[in-house]
Parts: sequence; C-alpha cells; structure tokens
Amino acid sequence: MTAPRCEAKTRRGTLCQCPAMANGRCRLHGGLSTGPKTWEGIERIQAATTIHGRYRKMAIASRRRVRGQVRWALAVLRATHKKPPRV
Repeated sequence: MTAPRCEAKTRRGTLCQCPAMANGRCRLHGGLSTGPKTWEGIERIQAATTIHGRYRKMAIASRRRVRGQVRWALAVLRATHKKPPRV
C-alpha cells in the first residue's frame, strides 16, 4: 500500500510525486503555516524563538561600542610601539 501522492503541478508541467499530507499536498507544495495573525500570536512566537538576543538593538550597539574601543586601543598601541633597529 502506498501513500496518496501530492499531484501538484510542478514547474516542469508534470505532477508532483511526493507523498501527500492530510490536506492533500506535500510539504513542498502546501500545508506550511503562514504565521500567526493576531498580536498575541506574534508575541508568543517572538518569545518562543528568542534564544540569545544577539541581534537586539542594544546588543548590536554594545558590540559596536566595544569594537570601537578595541580599534582605538590598537591604534594607540601601533602609534606608540617602535620597532628596534635591525643589526
């Protein structure tokens, strides 16, 4: 016994042969969520998918500030460091 096929029309013009889900289409041709529609749902998804906060505005600004301080420190070191003469 085989699973029912998706049978969506592909770009090639043939029928898709992937196994269908309950809605009659395969995972490539339909059935995926289009996302939450209400603000409560959007907030719930944001809270569930925020793992580390690496891309929040404050984190980005903090990294930018630290990189600026490192660049400044390296510039000061390069300006004050003198190489010994070669013998």
